Amino acid sequence: MSLKLINCTKKFKNNLILDDVTFEIPKGIFQLKGRNGAGKSTFLKIISGLDKKYSGEIISNGASILYLNVDPIGIHPFTIRENLNILWETFNIKPTKDQINKIEFFFDGKLDMSYSRSSTGMKAKIGLSLIFVKNWDFILIDEAMSTLDSESIEVLSKTLVNLSEKNKTTIIYVSHSLINERLKDYSNGIYIGGGKIWCQNERN
Repeated sequence: MSLKLINCTKKFKNNLILDDVTFEIPKGIFQLKGRNGAGKSTFLKIISGLDKKYSGEIISNGASILYLNVDPIGIHPFTIRENLNILWETFNIKPTKDQINKIEFFFDGKLDMSYSRSSTGMKAKIGLSLIFVKNWDFILIDEAMSTLDSESIEVLSKTLVNLSEKNKTTIIYVSHSLINERLKDYSNGIYIGGGKIWCQNERN
């Protein structure tokens, strides 16, 4: 599956995010980089389909796209497990036993914890759990890993690398505090700035 922007222009207030950009997103894992206010979050929302206020065309060819940001998506007063079941039912997902085991490990066995008493990192894992239970063509992560502990980030990074290599999933993430060497080693850069988008090979 491919995702391509054709002659796309996007303005936010007085800031020109995209200036007649034509750009095809390549396969792989990419860290989206740019100065504050360059439009990283806006760009992810545009290619995910959440922001439609732009000119030009985006061709996705029916690709399945997962977009995750820092906003929690859990519901009070349910447990983590109940929230996961609601989320999977919303996406019509029926996890396999192996996938459920991975989720149990990711949540450190705390699925029956009350959502209201869960840490910020635990709440963030609810949305991130979708990475483990469905084969997505594109996974877009906007700072959603920022509240996780290092062990959880390692589990997630290993999964993302495997999805990229085995399933050819394209992953684009924004992170200002990434400390995981595995993800860094497998990542190239997509840069945004001055209304332009470009790639840079940064793998060793």
